[in-house]
Amino acid sequence: MTTARRVFRQELDTGWIEVWDRGQRRSLWFDDAILQSEIDRRDAASLPNPANRAMLAHLLFGQRPRRVLLGGCGGGGIARWFHAQDPGIHGDAVEISPAVAQVARDWFDFPSPHSNWRLQLGDLRDLLSSAGTSYDFILCDLAERQQTPEWLTAPEFLAHCRRRLDRTGVLTLNCIADQRERFALALWQLRQAFSQRVLCLPVPSHDNVMLMAFAAPPDTADLTARAA
Repeated sequence: MTTARRVFRQELDTGWIEVWDRGQRRSLWFDDAILQSEIDRRDAASLPNPANRAMLAHLLFGQRPRRVLLGGCGGGGIARWFHAQDPGIHGDAVEISPAVAQVARDWFDFPSPHSNWRLQLGDLRDLLSSAGTSYDFILCDLAERQQTPEWLTAPEFLAHCRRRLDRTGVLTLNCIADQRERFALALWQLRQAFSQRVLCLPVPSHDNVMLMAFAAPPDTADLTARAA
Protein backbone atom coordinates (compact mmCIF):
# COMPACT_ATOMS: atom_id res chain seq x y z
CA MET A 1 0.00 0.00 0.00
CA THR A 2 1.38 3.41 -1.00
CA THR A 3 1.89 5.78 1.92
CA ALA A 4 0.64 9.36 1.62
CA ARG A 5 3.00 12.17 2.56
CA ARG A 6 2.37 15.85 3.08
CA VAL A 7 4.54 18.00 0.81
CA PHE A 8 3.16 21.47 1.60
CA ARG A 9 1.20 23.25 4.31
CA GLN A 10 0.27 26.91 4.70
CA GLU A 11 -1.53 28.55 7.59
CA LEU A 12 -4.14 31.15 6.64
CA ASP A 13 -6.33 33.53 8.62
CA THR A 14 -9.25 31.26 7.80
CA GLY A 15 -7.49 27.94 8.48
CA TRP A 16 -4.92 26.02 6.46
CA ILE A 17 -4.28 24.39 3.11
CA GLU A 18 -2.23 21.25 2.53
CA VAL A 19 -0.86 19.35 -0.46
CA TRP A 20 -0.42 15.58 -0.20
CA ASP A 21 1.20 13.02 -2.48
CA ARG A 22 0.19 9.37 -2.70
CA GLY A 23 2.01 7.55 -5.45
CA GLN A 24 1.60 9.60 -8.62
CA ARG A 25 -1.51 11.39 -7.31
CA ARG A 26 -1.36 14.82 -5.73
CA SER A 27 -4.27 16.26 -3.75
CA LEU A 28 -5.25 19.61 -2.24
CA TRP A 29 -6.99 19.75 1.13
CA PHE A 30 -8.46 22.64 3.12
CA ASP A 31 -8.88 22.82 6.89
CA ASP A 32 -12.32 21.29 6.71
CA ALA A 33 -10.56 18.03 5.74
CA ILE A 34 -12.45 17.84 2.45
CA LEU A 35 -10.62 16.92 -0.74
CA GLN A 36 -10.66 19.97 -3.01
CA SER A 37 -8.57 18.88 -6.01
CA GLU A 38 -6.61 15.88 -7.22
CA ILE A 39 -4.31 15.33 -10.21
CA ASP A 40 -2.19 12.59 -11.73
CA ARG A 41 1.29 14.10 -11.69
CA ARG A 42 2.42 12.05 -14.68
CA ASP A 43 -0.66 12.43 -16.88
CA ALA A 44 -2.24 15.85 -17.36
CA ALA A 45 -5.00 14.29 -19.48
CA SER A 46 -6.23 12.22 -16.51
CA LEU A 47 -8.67 13.46 -13.84
CA PRO A 48 -8.69 11.14 -10.79
CA ASN A 49 -11.35 13.12 -8.93
CA PRO A 50 -14.87 11.93 -9.91
CA ALA A 51 -16.34 15.38 -9.19
CA ASN A 52 -13.90 16.95 -11.66
CA ARG A 53 -14.84 14.38 -14.30
CA ALA A 54 -18.54 15.01 -13.70
CA MET A 55 -18.03 18.74 -14.25
CA LEU A 56 -17.01 17.91 -17.83
CA ALA A 57 -20.09 15.82 -18.62
CA HIS A 58 -21.43 18.58 -20.88
CA LEU A 59 -18.77 17.56 -23.43
CA LEU A 60 -20.96 14.53 -24.19
CA PHE A 61 -23.27 16.85 -26.11
CA GLY A 62 -20.72 17.58 -28.79
CA GLN A 63 -19.75 21.20 -28.15
CA ARG A 64 -16.11 21.87 -28.98
CA PRO A 65 -14.70 24.36 -26.47
CA ARG A 66 -12.82 27.39 -27.72
CA ARG A 67 -13.07 29.63 -24.66
CA VAL A 68 -13.65 28.46 -21.08
CA LEU A 69 -14.21 30.30 -17.79
CA LEU A 70 -13.50 28.60 -14.46
CA GLY A 71 -15.01 30.13 -11.34
CA GLY A 72 -12.83 28.85 -8.52
CA CYS A 73 -9.41 27.54 -9.45
CA GLY A 74 -8.69 25.01 -6.71
CA GLY A 75 -5.71 22.96 -7.77
CA GLY A 76 -6.32 23.86 -11.40
CA GLY A 77 -6.82 20.26 -12.50
CA ILE A 78 -9.56 21.10 -15.01
CA ALA A 79 -7.53 23.90 -16.59
CA ARG A 80 -4.56 21.51 -16.81
CA TRP A 81 -6.81 18.88 -18.42
CA PHE A 82 -8.22 21.28 -21.04
CA HIS A 83 -4.72 22.48 -21.90
CA ALA A 84 -3.48 18.90 -22.28
CA GLN A 85 -6.41 18.00 -24.54
CA ASP A 86 -6.07 21.08 -26.76
CA PRO A 87 -3.47 23.82 -26.16
CA GLY A 88 -5.47 26.03 -28.53
CA ILE A 89 -8.32 26.44 -26.04
CA HIS A 90 -8.39 29.85 -24.37
CA GLY A 91 -9.25 29.84 -20.68
CA ASP A 92 -9.74 32.22 -17.79
CA ALA A 93 -9.70 31.02 -14.18
CA VAL A 94 -10.86 33.33 -11.39
CA GLU A 95 -9.71 32.59 -7.84
CA ILE A 96 -10.44 34.78 -4.82
CA SER A 97 -7.65 33.34 -2.64
CA PRO A 98 -4.07 34.38 -3.50
CA ALA A 99 -2.75 31.40 -1.53
CA VAL A 100 -4.83 28.88 -3.49
CA ALA A 101 -3.85 30.48 -6.80
CA GLN A 102 -0.16 30.22 -5.87
CA VAL A 103 -0.55 26.57 -4.88
CA ALA A 104 -2.22 25.86 -8.24
CA ARG A 105 0.82 27.27 -10.05
CA ASP A 106 3.53 25.84 -7.77
CA TRP A 107 2.15 22.37 -7.06
CA PHE A 108 -0.55 21.48 -9.60
CA ASP A 109 0.90 22.47 -12.98
CA PHE A 110 -1.64 25.16 -13.78
CA PRO A 111 -0.90 26.12 -17.44
CA SER A 112 1.96 28.58 -17.69
CA PRO A 113 1.49 32.31 -18.39
CA HIS A 114 2.86 31.59 -21.88
CA SER A 115 -0.16 29.37 -22.64
CA ASN A 116 -3.68 30.45 -23.61
CA TRP A 117 -4.76 30.26 -19.95
CA ARG A 118 -4.94 33.16 -17.52
CA LEU A 119 -5.30 32.91 -13.75
CA GLN A 120 -6.91 36.02 -12.26
CA LEU A 121 -7.29 37.01 -8.62
CA GLY A 122 -10.70 38.39 -7.78
CA ASP A 123 -14.41 37.77 -7.32
CA LEU A 124 -16.15 35.88 -10.12
CA ARG A 125 -19.21 38.13 -9.74
CA ASP A 126 -17.17 41.21 -10.63
CA LEU A 127 -15.87 39.64 -13.83
CA LEU A 128 -19.26 38.38 -15.00
CA SER A 129 -21.13 41.60 -14.23
CA SER A 130 -18.84 43.63 -16.50
CA ALA A 131 -18.81 43.63 -20.28
CA GLY A 132 -16.42 41.18 -21.86
CA THR A 133 -15.86 38.15 -24.02
CA SER A 134 -18.30 35.28 -24.44
CA TYR A 135 -17.53 31.74 -23.32
CA ASP A 136 -18.48 28.31 -24.59
CA PHE A 137 -18.35 26.88 -21.07
CA ILE A 138 -18.61 28.51 -17.66
CA LEU A 139 -17.74 26.09 -14.86
CA CYS A 140 -18.31 27.18 -11.25
CA ASP A 141 -16.83 25.18 -8.38
CA LEU A 142 -17.27 27.41 -5.33
CA ALA A 143 -18.15 26.80 -1.70
CA GLU A 144 -18.48 28.90 1.42
CA ARG A 145 -18.37 27.08 4.76
CA GLN A 146 -18.80 23.76 2.94
CA GLN A 147 -22.01 24.93 1.27
CA THR A 148 -22.96 26.26 -2.13
CA PRO A 149 -23.24 30.05 -1.72
CA GLU A 150 -26.78 31.32 -2.25
CA TRP A 151 -25.61 34.01 -4.68
CA LEU A 152 -24.32 31.31 -7.06
CA THR A 153 -27.86 30.32 -8.03
CA ALA A 154 -29.54 33.69 -7.50
CA PRO A 155 -31.34 35.19 -10.54
CA GLU A 156 -28.93 38.13 -10.87
CA PHE A 157 -25.82 35.96 -11.05
CA LEU A 158 -27.45 33.47 -13.43
CA ALA A 159 -28.48 36.32 -15.72
CA HIS A 160 -24.86 37.50 -15.86
CA CYS A 161 -23.74 33.96 -16.72
CA ARG A 162 -26.33 33.60 -19.47
CA ARG A 163 -25.33 36.92 -20.99
CA ARG A 164 -21.66 35.88 -21.12
CA LEU A 165 -22.36 32.47 -22.71
CA ASP A 166 -22.08 31.81 -26.42
CA ARG A 167 -25.42 31.03 -28.10
CA THR A 168 -24.77 27.27 -27.63
CA GLY A 169 -22.85 27.65 -24.37
CA VAL A 170 -23.20 25.64 -21.17
CA LEU A 171 -23.08 26.69 -17.53
CA THR A 172 -22.09 23.99 -15.01
CA LEU A 173 -22.49 24.52 -11.26
CA ASN A 174 -20.98 22.15 -8.71
CA CYS A 175 -23.80 22.19 -6.17
CA ILE A 176 -23.51 20.72 -2.67
CA ALA A 177 -26.96 19.21 -2.20
CA ASP A 178 -26.93 18.88 1.58
CA GLN A 179 -30.30 20.54 2.20
CA ARG A 180 -33.34 19.52 0.16
CA GLU A 181 -35.11 22.89 0.31
CA ARG A 182 -32.04 24.91 -0.70
CA PHE A 183 -31.27 22.53 -3.55
CA ALA A 184 -34.87 22.65 -4.81
CA LEU A 185 -34.77 26.46 -4.84
CA ALA A 186 -31.42 26.49 -6.65
CA LEU A 187 -32.71 24.09 -9.29
CA TRP A 188 -35.92 26.08 -9.79
CA GLN A 189 -34.01 29.34 -10.23
CA LEU A 190 -31.64 27.73 -12.73
CA ARG A 191 -34.57 26.34 -14.73
CA GLN A 192 -36.19 29.76 -14.84
CA ALA A 193 -32.99 31.40 -16.09
CA PHE A 194 -32.35 28.78 -18.78
CA SER A 195 -35.85 28.00 -20.05
CA GLN A 196 -35.98 24.58 -18.38
CA ARG A 197 -32.87 23.35 -20.26
CA VAL A 198 -31.16 21.94 -17.17
CA LEU A 199 -29.69 18.52 -16.38
CA CYS A 200 -28.74 17.16 -12.95
CA LEU A 201 -25.85 14.73 -12.55
CA PRO A 202 -25.22 13.38 -9.02
CA VAL A 203 -21.69 12.24 -8.15
CA PRO A 204 -21.74 8.78 -6.51
CA SER A 205 -20.48 8.72 -2.90
CA HIS A 206 -20.39 12.53 -2.85
CA ASP A 207 -22.83 15.26 -1.81
CA ASN A 208 -22.15 17.02 -5.11
CA VAL A 209 -24.71 17.38 -7.89
CA MET A 210 -23.61 18.91 -11.18
CA LEU A 211 -26.23 21.27 -12.57
CA MET A 212 -25.76 21.82 -16.29
CA ALA A 213 -27.73 24.66 -17.91
CA PHE A 214 -27.81 25.00 -21.70
CA ALA A 215 -28.22 28.30 -23.54
CA ALA A 216 -29.73 26.32 -26.45
CA PRO A 217 -31.28 22.84 -26.65
CA PRO A 218 -28.42 20.30 -26.40
CA ASP A 219 -27.59 17.96 -29.26
CA THR A 220 -28.65 14.50 -28.13
CA ALA A 221 -28.05 12.79 -31.48
CA ASP A 222 -25.42 10.04 -31.24
CA LEU A 223 -25.11 10.67 -27.50
CA THR A 224 -24.42 6.98 -26.83
CA ALA A 225 -21.60 6.92 -29.38
CA ARG A 226 -19.99 10.05 -27.94
CA ALA A 227 -20.23 8.62 -24.42
CA ALA A 228 -18.35 5.52 -25.54
